[in-house]
Amino acid sequence: MKKIRLFLYLLCGFFPGIFNTVLAQTTTIKGSVFEQADAKSDRIPLPGATIVISGSGTGTVTGAEGNFELTVSQSYPVNIIVSYIGYKTDTIVIENSNPVKIFLARSVELNEVTIEGRQDATMISTIMPLNVEQVTQKELLKAACCNLSESFETNASVNVAYSDAVTGAKEIQMLGLSGIYSQIMTENIPAVRGLSAAYGLGYIPGPWMESIQITKGSGSVANGYESATGLINVEFLKPDKADKFYLNLYGASSGNIELNAYQTMKVNDNLNTMIMLHGENMQTKWDHQDDGFLDMPLVSQGNILNRWSYYDGKKYEAQFGVKGIIEKRRGGQLNYDFKDFADTTSGYGVQIETKRIEVFSKNGLVFPATPWKSAGLILSGTFHDQQSYFGLKSYDAQQLGFYGSLIYMSIFGTTDHKWKAGLDLRFDDYEETFLDFPYNHSETVPGAYFEYTWNRKDKLGVVAGSRIDYHSDHGWFYTPRLHVKYNFTQNIIWRASAGRNFRTANIFSDNIALMATARDWFVMEQLEPEIAWNYGTNVTAKFQLFYRSGSLSADYYITDFQNQVIVDTYSSEDFIYFYNLKGESTSRSFQVALNYELFKRFDLRLAFKNDDVVADFNGIATQKPLVAANKALANVAYETKNALWKFDLTMHYTGESQLNNASELHGSSHQGHSDSQVKGSKSPEFVTFNTQITRNFKNWEVYAGCENVSDFRQEMPVIGAENPFGSEFDATNIWGPIMGRKIYLGFRYSIKQKKS
Repeated sequence: MKKIRLFLYLLCGFFPGIFNTVLAQTTTIKGSVFEQADAKSDRIPLPGATIVISGSGTGTVTGAEGNFELTVSQSYPVNIIVSYIGYKTDTIVIENSNPVKIFLARSVELNEVTIEGRQDATMISTIMPLNVEQVTQKELLKAACCNLSESFETNASVNVAYSDAVTGAKEIQMLGLSGIYSQIMTENIPAVRGLSAAYGLGYIPGPWMESIQITKGSGSVANGYESATGLINVEFLKPDKADKFYLNLYGASSGNIELNAYQTMKVNDNLNTMIMLHGENMQTKWDHQDDGFLDMPLVSQGNILNRWSYYDGKKYEAQFGVKGIIEKRRGGQLNYDFKDFADTTSGYGVQIETKRIEVFSKNGLVFPATPWKSAGLILSGTFHDQQSYFGLKSYDAQQLGFYGSLIYMSIFGTTDHKWKAGLDLRFDDYEETFLDFPYNHSETVPGAYFEYTWNRKDKLGVVAGSRIDYHSDHGWFYTPRLHVKYNFTQNIIWRASAGRNFRTANIFSDNIALMATARDWFVMEQLEPEIAWNYGTNVTAKFQLFYRSGSLSADYYITDFQNQVIVDTYSSEDFIYFYNLKGESTSRSFQVALNYELFKRFDLRLAFKNDDVVADFNGIATQKPLVAANKALANVAYETKNALWKFDLTMHYTGESQLNNASELHGSSHQGHSDSQVKGSKSPEFVTFNTQITRNFKNWEVYAGCENVSDFRQEMPVIGAENPFGSEFDATNIWGPIMGRKIYLGFRYSIKQKKS
């Protein structure tokens, strides 16, 4: 590992010397491309014509006046291929540096041809060096997808689970580690972090999303110094591309009702806007386990986003907007009388009230004559206010955050050698109060980065990046990243990556679920930043079998912590300890996935994943709690001709996992607290099923589905429920579904925009 790290430091720190070698011998080609005309006609330039060096992927496009300039790493003569839609492609031999004039003849007009194709629900690029999985709207519509936490029901790379039995909070897991080690962004703006880490997945409504990009392992340095296990970026619908009007209503047998709607408006030829609304309400009380505690919290949320897009038609484009969220969630005992403060006379209650405001601005400058150049500026600000209590534990917090990023992109000589450089600034100010004790702190982190991308004939691709940041409390730190891709054939791709990652822990928001336990928190020492190295490799093969397409992929990733804030639930049944890593902490994750169109319009997805996560707890290396070692997924999706009917069925297999402090809380010495599903210190393996059917009409569609078809539930989600203020109370050992079978029904209605 140390040798790999040293090599990565050297490669990312000294690759500017490589550029000088690459550019030592270059040839510059200049010229113009016109439409072929007779002698009496004026020359008509062809902007956007493509010029490619024969036998390579190097090329460029013509500017507004049909002019181009291209620098290549070879001597004369040079063969170039010139093409333009509707014109005959021509090959030109360039023998010297004199500007050339190229005339293209119109192609012969053809009769109308109809091409039939299907959009893939998920896509893995064969070009990008980074291992990125694109989740489209087609995939998102396979389930109700009420928010981001419910958008991965048919995805094997991201697992979602409840963090406790009283708040309904969900957290994701990537590569076997908690979602706090994954960077979650909306349109490349940091989103779910800080105080929103616990419940932020529910702040991103599913119907607002255009697509999701999932990057495994360390991401680009342009996105920051975090993302130890991966990056999830959500793209929202755009005002100039989304439907003119959209309405979605959803209701479930659990009592949950949701509404989503948006309206787009064209202000003028350059300016578009849209208003997006989301509302949900869940006030039905359920107690399937008869333990006196609500199975699901009572939740009400209002969410509004107003976004704008501007394009001057030439060089400048911008997006900006504001988003507001109000949410109240209540859990605990069935008959608790909720008030603004904890009330022991009514029993055990949990209440979280959240108010959040986000503003953002994205500005871009492009250069039509040199399309490989661009500049961008991203600015965003957030204010998050949370007032909450968990039984007698009160936790109130406010976060004021700012993010700014300035980026410039260009090339070295040819488009085979691209680079980007940027400056960014992160600022977060926290005012937290836990058990009436203040814990105020702030972070200011300015940084700079450089990233170089090299492509060799579309076969070999390398992305090497470095960034350096200064943390106001912890000083300078360096973050190198390296990604390599090689195409053995057009459809067999190998990728490898390595990178260093840095983050600071916020023990309250990172572990808010642990407030739902009787144990006290004890921070044993000054907590240092978490530093991890991630190494990974992936092989993807796309194939054709019986005239139908498919793909097979396998990957293996290691996340090795140099330091980690250990949350120790093993060492004591009275305390939860927080301390810096003393030994080793490593996650090893292996996954294999198959996608294939088994029959016409009948898609099959199979996946298996093994996560081996071991950390040192007070001198003893053991499995990280509540991480299932084995998981499997199977999904079948069928749609009739013209997509009038769609059918989806998904199976999830979850293997055994280690429980929090299981030997004490589930031991025979604790009469009345034995759980028949639990065997020793491990949770049982189990299988769940989800299904959905959709009927499409002209402007609307109706869908119905069932989650957890077999009605499998965890029998004892709350330990010590009969005495919630006693020493044995614990609602954090959640390894399976708490809510049973849920049937839902909804419809979507939309009016398309008129295309100009």
